[in-house]
Amino acid sequence: MKVSKQLKKQIMDVEREIVAEGEKYFDIVMCASVIALYRHYGWRKKRLENLFKIHHEVWNEIAADNSMSVLKLLDEECNIELTNREGVSYRDVIFLNSDIDEGKDLTPFQWLYMRQNQKKWLETQITGCVCLAMHRKEGWGFERIKQLLIYIQEIKEEFDYDRERIVKAAYKEAGYDWEGREDTRMNIDDMSREEVKESLDAAIKMLDK
Repeated sequence: MKVSKQLKKQIMDVEREIVAEGEKYFDIVMCASVIALYRHYGWRKKRLENLFKIHHEVWNEIAADNSMSVLKLLDEECNIELTNREGVSYRDVIFLNSDIDEGKDLTPFQWLYMRQNQKKWLETQITGCVCLAMHRKEGWGFERIKQLLIYIQEIKEEFDYDRERIVKAAYKEAGYDWEGREDTRMNIDDMSREEVKESLDAAIKMLDK
């Protein structure tokens, strides 16, 4: 199939948008989690600093198996079914639920549509990974994770999903310097560059078929 330059540009643009949105929601969700754990569970500096580590470990564990999504695993392991902000369940989304994925090759237009939809799930997937990390690494069960989700959502709304405000609040309230953590910022940047390269390489390969 011949692909127009315009379509190629649209695909490349959405790949970059996914990374930018992912970084934004990563900061928002992680800092909201920090504040929630500080306020309601008595977590302090050492344990809060470990939150990124366990989140990253679980994210990598999931990335090793392309047939599974963090939301499907959270559902299977904790009986928690997450939706996006539009109220759509992951169970109804092909790229998040392997049970309904028929494994068909995507056309360039389908690829673009899928990637545009994936932007709507970034916040939910990052949140789901926090929950799965708390389950796998801290032994939390359904009730504690359910309550944590409520606290995280309340905090995001408290700061109107404002990335800068919530990052500052994590530092002011919990003493957690998210922006100043060299190891954290380095890992995020490295992960983003790798994701950009992998996404763009996959898009280019698909378009060249």
